[in-house]
Amino acid sequence: MARPMKDGVEYFPLDVSLDEKFELIEAEFGLTGFAVVVKLYQKIYQHGYYCEWTNEVALLFGHRIGLGSNVVSEIVNASIRRGIFDESMFDKYHILTSRGIQERYFEAVIRRKCVKVKKAYLLVNVTQILNEDNILWVNDNINPVNASNNFQSKVKESRVKKSKEDMGASAKAETPRQPPFICILLHDKTEYPVMDAQVREWESLYPAVNVKQELRKMKGWCDANPARRKTGRGIQKFINAWLSREQDKGGTYGVQQQYSSVCEKAATGIPEKSSERHGQYF
Repeated sequence: MARPMKDGVEYFPLDVSLDEKFELIEAEFGLTGFAVVVKLYQKIYQHGYYCEWTNEVALLFGHRIGLGSNVVSEIVNASIRRGIFDESMFDKYHILTSRGIQERYFEAVIRRKCVKVKKAYLLVNVTQILNEDNILWVNDNINPVNASNNFQSKVKESRVKKSKEDMGASAKAETPRQPPFICILLHDKTEYPVMDAQVREWESLYPAVNVKQELRKMKGWCDANPARRKTGRGIQKFINAWLSREQDKGGTYGVQQQYSSVCEKAATGIPEKSSERHGQYF
């Protein structure tokens, strides 16, 4: 009986001196962030040159390493944003991989007589690394190699891919590019663009608040408080909390109306009630 083909590798190289992308992850999340990225590398190389990444996978992964799925997802999102994992592959197929991961993997399996390769997930020219005779091209619709083991997961990948592509195409068709109303500086020194559609939505949610003026205040606050700036995941919560507090206090417009009322009374000579009471004693 033939031994089943092995897809993953038993070890992978980890450079002594890592680049700035890893340093930024460690700076933001501490050693926990570094450890999660290394554990993700282990998960990827155990099965090949990529791994699926969905909410369910994140939940199980976080449980196995003793962290919540939210913490893990935040670290993964930061790793994608900083280029540790390829953003286009994650957006299209919900997988974690990178050019470096693929180069190291295919160099590690260069002596194998049969290596499964899925063209859609490639970021490198694999034929320049492996002998073409040793490559087993895997295609969901044509090649039945993985029918017994991976049929359901492949169908799911195909549906997710088509859905995301359709959604992306419709979004591009419906939403013309336009400059943001304002950009708020984030913790990692990138900027969060606030679009006009978001401003309109917040204006409907917080009718007593001058949303545009409060957004300008938020930008100024973040510029002046670099240590307290928000992350990309936390900025919307920060904005909504700020606007909600202003709404509860009567809103920007409420304060302006009170001020205008006082000024109008002063201009017309109408005394305040307290002044009338004081007048009784003189």
